[in-house]
Amino acid sequence: MEIIRVQSAGFCFGVKRAIRLAKEVADKYQDKNIYTFGPIIHNNDVVRELENKGIRIADNPEVKESVIILRSHGIEKQILEKLKKNRNIIIDATCPFVKKIHKCVELLTKENYFVVIIGDRGHPEVKGIKSYAEEGNYIIIENKKEIKNMEINKRKLGVVVQTTQETENYLNICDELLKIKGEIRIFNTICDSTSIRQMETMEVAKKSDIMIVIGGKHSANTRRLVEISKLYCREVYHVENEKELKEDWFKNKKVVGVTGGASTPDYIIDKVIEKIRRIK
Repeated sequence: MEIIRVQSAGFCFGVKRAIRLAKEVADKYQDKNIYTFGPIIHNNDVVRELENKGIRIADNPEVKESVIILRSHGIEKQILEKLKKNRNIIIDATCPFVKKIHKCVELLTKENYFVVIIGDRGHPEVKGIKSYAEEGNYIIIENKKEIKNMEINKRKLGVVVQTTQETENYLNICDELLKIKGEIRIFNTICDSTSIRQMETMEVAKKSDIMIVIGGKHSANTRRLVEISKLYCREVYHVENEKELKEDWFKNKKVVGVTGGASTPDYIIDKVIEKIRRIK
């Protein structure tokens, strides 16, 4: 049985940075309460690892006089202001590519553009992004079908996109938006590593009898890898770690493709591959 691993699978730059900062904070502030505001990344194994270092999760901005690590997805502007007001020490682990979107939205708002955010409404990254736009001067679009049901007749549109969006979905939405009369300014803010990982996953899925996609069940970028894999491979399974693998999945399979989301540590990917190798 051949196993093909997607080369770009695993932690992206932003996640590596966030985890490094969190561990440094755990060592530096051992005498203080330390929290991440929401899970620092969408991976339960990593969250448990940080809990063992004394870093807990907070979801209430009323936390006071503690050390607060901002998650890699970023948080809402109003919550950040509240946390600062409560005399917390703020450690900003927001991915630099996400912070770039915040700046784009502020610029577009300042120049009187109506902001279109392409992304998942419930995702923490998108919640953070929209907080940098003026109330009533933005809209969130998840797919091109939604455009027909929305009244977007502004003369100036500014477009940004969630860093982990699927490139094809982003392009389809932009094609529809370009049909609207008026000025449109588009920022392609999809992270480069996301695009590369999606492309490599597609190529591996084409060659595989079965695809194993590793990552948190709440991870948007991992779910997109699942969706992409299903377009090119008949059997696709989404697991968080090697414990979820089932031996009968691999019966009569010759080629196994393995990929992982941006929040999946290399050691978990290695454990999954090792367990697959042991399956006869």
